[in-house]
Amino acid sequence: YGIPANNPFTAAGDPRLDEIFAYGLRNPFRFSFDKLSGKLYAGDVGQNDIEEVDVITSGGNYGWKYKEGTFFFDDNGAGNGFVTDIDPGGVPTGLIDPLAQYDHDEGISVIGGFVYRGTQLDFLKGVYVFGDWSLNFTEPPGRLFYLTPTNAIREFRLPAGQKFGLFLHGFGQDANGELYVMGNTTGNPFADANGKNTGQVLRITAVPQVLYLPLVANRPK
Repeated sequence: YGIPANNPFTAAGDPRLDEIFAYGLRNPFRFSFDKLSGKLYAGDVGQNDIEEVDVITSGGNYGWKYKEGTFFFDDNGAGNGFVTDIDPGGVPTGLIDPLAQYDHDEGISVIGGFVYRGTQLDFLKGVYVFGDWSLNFTEPPGRLFYLTPTNAIREFRLPAGQKFGLFLHGFGQDANGELYVMGNTTGNPFADANGKNTGQVLRITAVPQVLYLPLVANRPK
């Protein structure tokens, strides 16, 4: 066990834990390093409104629970927290906004992925691929996304009549940089009611049709 000497809080007398690299994340679900640039990407699951993708930097503060995505966050006491444009006061300076974000009309739990560094799909080279677990907790309409060079979110679309039809659990990357998608129809790591294992591993192999997702600029309550 060791702590890198260049971690941000290793200086003598600093009360913060030496192990910390970055903070202010609510629930990072899957992170990965870009094989070419070395950048660290993470999907951070929001509480009630906003899902986000972040590039993690040494000593960075990503805002939770003062912010959710680019919005301020009101924990609402014993009620459900929500995002707002109203500054509650006491928010630290220097918080880092996400690279991209979407609201819960589009999905409820972001799944971090990888920057594509394979050779089979030219349109994806250098592009961050990620997704969302599902639109709801009872059915498996998981979604597959990627970022444009301007960090707009686009969705992979299967040919007409086909559906992804799985809860999205994660992505994989092989030695050649090709990407794989992992999911199942139960939403958990167990067999279905008939004892059948429903997990699948799929490889991204073709150019998708694409659709812009709506922006979240009007989501604060």
